[in-house]
Amino acid sequence: MLKGEAEHGSFQPEQLLVLRDTCMSSPDETFELKVNVRPSEAVTIKIPIDTLADLRAIAGKKDMSLEGLIKFYVGQGLRTDLTQLRADQTLNASQQVLSEHLKSGEAATRIVNEIRQRSISGTVE
Repeated sequence: MLKGEAEHGSFQPEQLLVLRDTCMSSPDETFELKVNVRPSEAVTIKIPIDTLADLRAIAGKKDMSLEGLIKFYVGQGLRTDLTQLRADQTLNASQQVLSEHLKSGEAATRIVNEIRQRSISGTVE
């Protein structure tokens, strides 16, 4: 029985689990693993058979379940897109602030476009 089960009968959305690892320097040494169980919803998607076969092969190679690999890929892509979304929001807010403080809205647009170009090309002077 894991810590949390005895106290509440089942796991709460966020639990601290105390685990013992015999590979550690001391067999009595413990560490805490924080598990955050988030609400989820089942979805059904159609995936081409050859893509599914490739996913199964990669999942097996990584010693992961097919579901775990798909969740990993979705999470990876989502984080990338959210990072870009936040960067765009920051640049748009910067453009608004510059427009308010500069006499020309066109100058603010040119500055933000130059920042975008430099961040894409990786050139910083």
